[in-house]
Amino acid sequence: MGKLSDIIRLSRLYTAYLRRSETVAQLPTRVWIEPTPSCNFSCGHCPNGMETRFPTGLMRMELFRSIVDQLEGATQEVNLFHRGESLIHPDLAEMVAYCATRGMKTRLHTNAGLMTRQRADDLIKAGLSYISFSVDGYTKPVYDKARLGGDFDETMANIHGFLQAKKELGNGKPFTIVQVMEIGEKPEGVELRRQQFRQRFDNLPLDRFVTRTPHNWAGDAQEFGHGVADEPGRKKFTPCTFLWYSMAIFFDGTVAPCPQDFFGKLKVGDASRDPVARIWNGEPIRRLRSLMKAQNVEDLVPCRTCDILTRKTFMGVPSNYLSTFLKDNLLVR
Repeated sequence: MGKLSDIIRLSRLYTAYLRRSETVAQLPTRVWIEPTPSCNFSCGHCPNGMETRFPTGLMRMELFRSIVDQLEGATQEVNLFHRGESLIHPDLAEMVAYCATRGMKTRLHTNAGLMTRQRADDLIKAGLSYISFSVDGYTKPVYDKARLGGDFDETMANIHGFLQAKKELGNGKPFTIVQVMEIGEKPEGVELRRQQFRQRFDNLPLDRFVTRTPHNWAGDAQEFGHGVADEPGRKKFTPCTFLWYSMAIFFDGTVAPCPQDFFGKLKVGDASRDPVARIWNGEPIRRLRSLMKAQNVEDLVPCRTCDILTRKTFMGVPSNYLSTFLKDNLLVR
């Protein structure tokens, strides 16, 4: 029944997307809840390394439990990360365990810089469903230049330590991914470096190795892509799916309509004051859905500069993410 119910939930939301409904009866199936926006690195291609600053802090467990309780029965996956490094939060394993008691899968995306063996054991035992390690570069010189504050050798050792813990605990979970954005990698010889890097995980329980195309952080990193505002002749685009199936909740309760709105430019509510269900169909997000349906995003920041609207899509999902989208939402449990 688990996968069947996931398919039913996703189908209902996708139907609302196809109809471009302003109101969506079912709560989002996928939610980003940010334990903290703080990070131990300050990479230039990440919100924490950009000139624009945002408040920092830790999400209160009381607020976290309240949000999860409201989403129970609708949300199938909670992404326990957003702008920062979630391993900074001292109660991260407790957050994972709490979601598990509510029947929700959990995903963590981390730079691995703070992944000790104790943290690995705690997260695995808490029932973490997925973990993806972000490693930008196949060698120390490339990685250390891109990941300011990080050290390639330490990062690799921490990932190996986590995989060893997973192997020793013997339950096959969490589903583990190593993700590389080839930022700074020269084209010459990259295939060989990629292969040699992948071989570092031989005989360890790594489930997937992926390379990703950098997105443009909704216009804040235009070197990685452009939005509709940068293409004067463009009049048509496939409306973004995020408004119909997901939301992002910052550490202080601020709710953004999608995980690309890193600076809360399109704030649609405050989960520390208002029920999630009210925010999900409140006037601000209904207005955004209406404008997106009309393909009128000229006055919407960051939508007008986000490269997702200019990427090739299939059924609303960017083509280069489609396989991962289906596997993550339907095939892996």
